[in-house]
Amino acid sequence: MNWKKIFAVMRREYVERVRTKAFWIGTLLVPGLLFGLIGIQIVLSRKAGGERHMAVVDTTGFLYAPLKTEIEALEREHKAERPNQQTPHWVLTQRPVEGSLDATKDALRKEVVAKHLNGYLVLTPALVEKEQAEYYSTTVSEFTAMSQLEQAFNKIRLRQKITARGLPADLANDLEKPAKLKAFKVSESGTSEEKGAGIIAAIIFFFLMYSTFFMYGAQVMMGVLDEKTNRIVEIIIASVRPTELMLGKMFGIGLVGLTQYLAWALVAMNLSLPGIAAALASTEMGAPKIAISTLLFFILYFILGYFLYASVYTAVAAPFNTNQEAQQLAMIPMMLIVSSIAVYPAVMNNPSGGIAVFFSLFPFTASLTMFLRTALSDVPPWQIGVSIVSIASTTIAIAWLAGRIYRVGILMYGKKPTIPEIIRWVRYSPGKTPAPGVAKAT
Repeated sequence: MNWKKIFAVMRREYVERVRTKAFWIGTLLVPGLLFGLIGIQIVLSRKAGGERHMAVVDTTGFLYAPLKTEIEALEREHKAERPNQQTPHWVLTQRPVEGSLDATKDALRKEVVAKHLNGYLVLTPALVEKEQAEYYSTTVSEFTAMSQLEQAFNKIRLRQKITARGLPADLANDLEKPAKLKAFKVSESGTSEEKGAGIIAAIIFFFLMYSTFFMYGAQVMMGVLDEKTNRIVEIIIASVRPTELMLGKMFGIGLVGLTQYLAWALVAMNLSLPGIAAALASTEMGAPKIAISTLLFFILYFILGYFLYASVYTAVAAPFNTNQEAQQLAMIPMMLIVSSIAVYPAVMNNPSGGIAVFFSLFPFTASLTMFLRTALSDVPPWQIGVSIVSIASTTIAIAWLAGRIYRVGILMYGKKPTIPEIIRWVRYSPGKTPAPGVAKAT
C-alpha cells in the first residue's frame, strides 16, 4: 500500500469537490435556510397572538364572569413570565339562549362560518357535572388557545369545589402551584444538576451524525463510481492501485464533509448559538452546558461512524457500473442507519437498559447509540472500548472486502454482476486462483 499515492488521490478528491459551485452553494445555503426558518418561526410566533372573539353560552348562570376574569389573569401572567412569546387575546361576550339551546348553537355556528366569531363555548349544568365544556370553532388545531380555555375552566372548577366544601377560597392558589422535580446526575466525581438544554444539545448532535452518514455515505458511493462512469479508470490505475484509489476517495470525500461541518460550526458559534443560548437561559431549562466529554465522544463516534458507512457504501458501489444499479443495494446501509432511530426512544428512556447496551455494541448502530448513551449517563469504560473496537474492526473488514471487489470490478463493464461472480472477485488472488470471468460488453 503506497500511502503517498493514497494522499494524492485524497487531495485530488478534496480539491475538486471543494472548488465546485455545488459545495459552496450547499455550505452557504444551509445556514441561510436555518436563519430563515428561525426568522419565520419568530414572525409566526408573534402572529400567534391577536384577538380571538368568542361567544359564551352559560346556562349555569355562574361560570361566565369567573371565566372571563381567569382568562384575563392567565394572559397577564403569561406576559409577565414570557414577554417574548405571544398568546391569543380572548374577547368574550355572553350570549343568552334564544328559543332553544340547539337553535342558539345553530345561530352561533353561522356566525363562526361567516368569520364574525372565532368560536363559541357552551357551558351547561349537565356538562359541568361531568367536568366538561364544549368548544366549537372552524378548527380544533389551535392547541395554545384551547389550552388557555381548558386551564381557566379547570381553575374555576377547583375553586368552586373548595368553596362548596366550606374551605377557604384562597386555598385554591396553593393547590394550583405545581411541584417541580429537580434532576441530578450522579457520577463517580459527584453530583450535578441536570437541565434539559444540555440533553437537547446532545440530541441535536445525534441527528447531525445521523444525517451526515446518509448524505456523505451516498457521496462516497457516487465518487467510487465516477471513474468507472467516465471510462477513464484504465488510465488512472496505470499509476494507482484500485485499493489505493478507493481509500483515497473515502478519505478525500470525508474531509469535504468535515470541512463543510467546520464552516457551519463557525457560523453557528458566531451567529446562531449565542442567541439560542440566551433564549434557553430565559426558560426553565437554562442555558445549554455541553460537557467536554460530550464533544470528544461526538468527534470520536462521528469519525468512526463515517468511515464505517463510507466503507459499506463503497462495498455496495464497487461491483456496479452505474449509480442506478448501485441504488438497488443502497437500501442496506440506509436500513442500518435507520435502525439507530428505531431504538432511539428506548435509549432515551433507559440508557443503561439491555436494548441500549446491545445496540451500542452492535457495530452498525454503535456510533449513534453509544454517543447518545455517553451524553445521557455514565457508561462503563469497557463498553466504550468494545464499541470502538467493534466499529473499527468492522470498518477494516468491510474496507478490505470492498477493496477485493473494487480491484476487479473497476475494470468490469457491461452486464450487472451476479452474487457468485462477486464472490469469485473476493476470492481471486493473482497467480493463485483463476482470473474471474469478464462480463460481456453490451
